[in-house]
Amino acid sequence: MLPIQPPCIPKYFDFSRKVKTPHNAHLFSRFCLSWEDGLWHVLKVHAIPKGSVVLVPSFFCWDVVKNMQQHGLVHKVYAVDKNLQPIEAEFIAQLKQWKPAVVIIFHSVGITNNLFKNPSKWLPFVSIDALIIEDSVHRVVDSSRISFITKNHYVIDSLRKVVPIQGSWMYAGHRIPKIPVSVSVRTVWYRVLILFWWLVMQFFLVLVYYSRASSIEKKGNTLAELAMLRGYEAVGVHLQPSPGHSIMAFLSRKIALQKNFSIKKKQALRYAERLQSCADSKNFFFISMQASDAQELRGFPLGIELRVADDFLAYLREHTLSVRFELNDSIWSSRQKIVYLPMGLHVQDTEIDSVCAIILQYGKS
Repeated sequence: MLPIQPPCIPKYFDFSRKVKTPHNAHLFSRFCLSWEDGLWHVLKVHAIPKGSVVLVPSFFCWDVVKNMQQHGLVHKVYAVDKNLQPIEAEFIAQLKQWKPAVVIIFHSVGITNNLFKNPSKWLPFVSIDALIIEDSVHRVVDSSRISFITKNHYVIDSLRKVVPIQGSWMYAGHRIPKIPVSVSVRTVWYRVLILFWWLVMQFFLVLVYYSRASSIEKKGNTLAELAMLRGYEAVGVHLQPSPGHSIMAFLSRKIALQKNFSIKKKQALRYAERLQSCADSKNFFFISMQASDAQELRGFPLGIELRVADDFLAYLREHTLSVRFELNDSIWSSRQKIVYLPMGLHVQDTEIDSVCAIILQYGKS
């Protein structure tokens, strides 16, 4: 079956694509090794002192929170509802109480965060010097559509989660200083390690994609997942920020953006139609979203009630569907679980139908 991570195959790229740099006179960017490396760099640029409060959503990667603690930050949490949207009143209450130096606003699974619909409701409670980090790790960011709501608003993506490239773009409405050469030198081994695990993961993903052999599929997906997890463990642990690899920055400019958006929009609709009967199930729930968010999704989100979650995941993996509980270490995931069903240019309609058939069969069993 299918992994959630995309393999590095030609259809993800359009080498005839031309990107004007800068394409927006008020948009500046910097390429880092990962989302966390981008954050560490921003903290240094703004001289955020140790002991500062960072406000994070309850649906968030707790490995990142632990790394924040290593950087001297104190985390506070704001609640996120079952649809992965912040509870605005509680969010504002947390802003008033903690006066955070850093506010993380997460587009979970790629779904637009409602806080950006009317920021005038909560911005008055944010310190003028606070950093607003728009977490776009689950999106393929179209930089031409970025807008900023404060002078210290940053957008940071994570390419490895949504396309077959390693690295993260960081965007701001002002120039972002380069990571000093002396710091880059100290992180060389860290960059090599991250690249190594990414290459191992891609080797197995590409092998499975092109072989299409059942004898290779399960073992290859398992090894790809292990390499991915080893890479996840290593990302962000270095106390110094690291720049990304220049070849990855070049390839990111050649991603077939519109093709990617178009196929994901169609795939999300296909999942929704095929899984319609699950909407009334007591075991699953759908995450509500705007129609325009379909093209932004990392994968199709399927919510699972806690009482059946472990059994359901085991069932999927027995049928060689390489999904897992996403952000399983978060506070949100202690009350329910979520899996992302595979989407992207490497996924065929017939494979989506097969995934849906497995899920529907579980519902009948």
